[in-house]
Parts: sequence; structure tokens; C-alpha cells
Amino acid sequence: MTLHEKIKADFITARKNNDSTRKNILTMILNDALKLTKEKNHGNVVSDDDIFKIIKSWVKKTEQSAEILTANNKDVSELLKEKEVLLSYIPKTWSHEETKSRIEQISKEKDSKEIGVIMKELKANYNGLYDNKIASEIIKNL
Repeated sequence: MTLHEKIKADFITARKNNDSTRKNILTMILNDALKLTKEKNHGNVVSDDDIFKIIKSWVKKTEQSAEILTANNKDVSELLKEKEVLLSYIPKTWSHEETKSRIEQISKEKDSKEIGVIMKELKANYNGLYDNKIASEIIKNL
């Protein structure tokens, strides 16, 4: 089952259970996925990478909204619930130490310290599990 299919199934469950928070945020994700299929002209196929990108953008939007509301002394509990739902669909990002360990391992395997070589390997095998900015900094300091 692809991530897109899982989100569709969870959306139906949320509707049946009257879980408005989950239903609302999953609606947003599914709408963005639909827009993406129309833009890319894929039919109904949405890759897990595309869904991860959509979810990460919603996490970022949610965090930004929470910051604004917090600054204005408004309730952010609903946004925090939405963020929790979003994060449940993406794999946990590696810590700095885990990222450094994988980069060192790739560097040894590829016998290279070039950023392009290592980043290409990371993207091919571990996409979504690491933070690009942290990975770049680690590679530069090898």
C-alpha cells in the first residue's frame, strides 16, 4: 500500500469516526496530491516522495501559523494536533549523529568526500530520512 492509498483510507476512517482534525488535514494533503497529479499529468499516481514533500510543506505551514498565533496569545492546540497527524505519516528524521555516521559510511564505501557523490547516494537510498542542511554541513567538514 502506497502512502497515498494509506492517507485515503485514513481519511475515510476519520470521516466515519467524526475526527474533524484528522479529516481536515488529510483533505488538504489529498487536495494537494490531486493538484500534483493534474500538473504532472500522471493519472492517479502519486509517489511517496511527492506525498512526503506535501506533508513537509504542511508541517512547515502549521509551524508558522502556530508561531504567529502564539505571538498573538491565541490557542494553538488544534494546530498542534494537526502537526501530530502530519508527522505520523513521515519517517523520523535522523539525528545529527545518525546523519554523520551514514555520511561517513557512504564516504568510505564510495571512497569520496565530494558533496555531489555523497548527496546523490543519500538521496537515492535515504531520501526523507535526513535534513539536507545538516547533511551538507557534515560533508563540508569531512
